Amino acid sequence: MQKFSLLAVITFLTLAGCMSTSDPMGPDALSWQNYRSWYKANPAPNTGDPTGFLGNVHEGLNAYRDIYVNSIGELTNRGQGSFPYPEGTILVKETYSGKTAYDRQATPDLTIMIKLADGVSPETDDWEYVMGAAGINRGTGVSGLATFCHSCHQLAVGTDANFINAQFYNLQ
Repeated sequence: MQKFSLLAVITFLTLAGCMSTSDPMGPDALSWQNYRSWYKANPAPNTGDPTGFLGNVHEGLNAYRDIYVNSIGELTNRGQGSFPYPEGTILVKETYSGKTAYDRQATPDLTIMIKLADGVSPETDDWEYVMGAAGINRGTGVSGLATFCHSCHQLAVGTDANFINAQFYNLQ
């Protein structure tokens, strides 16, 4: 029993270290609770792997995704403002496991990106990554979560680490 408990503690501490967050963090979960009233960045559900970088992340090939942008970053996302996104931009991605879940509007998985002040997290182009609607699992800097997320998002360097925007949809 002690062997199992020690293994559980080590596993927990390892995972907690991966999910740790550097200060300062962006806004809390109340800031995105009404995200569906924001600008919807994708004209139709985003399906498959339109970027070629998803793999199994964000439910991979089978997922249906919608992306919402708060008013701070809306003009940039629409192609009417320049990159980088302004500080305070929040991007919320809903991910559904497939068409049936999307059609039912089952509770989606949420992943959130928050644009921080210039220089706060240069390792992530000043983005904070958040997993889950409650905003508990967060990452900036070199935390495990931030490194994992940004390893793909850095491929969208020309659009400030964001794949889904007017430029992506050729709306500019």
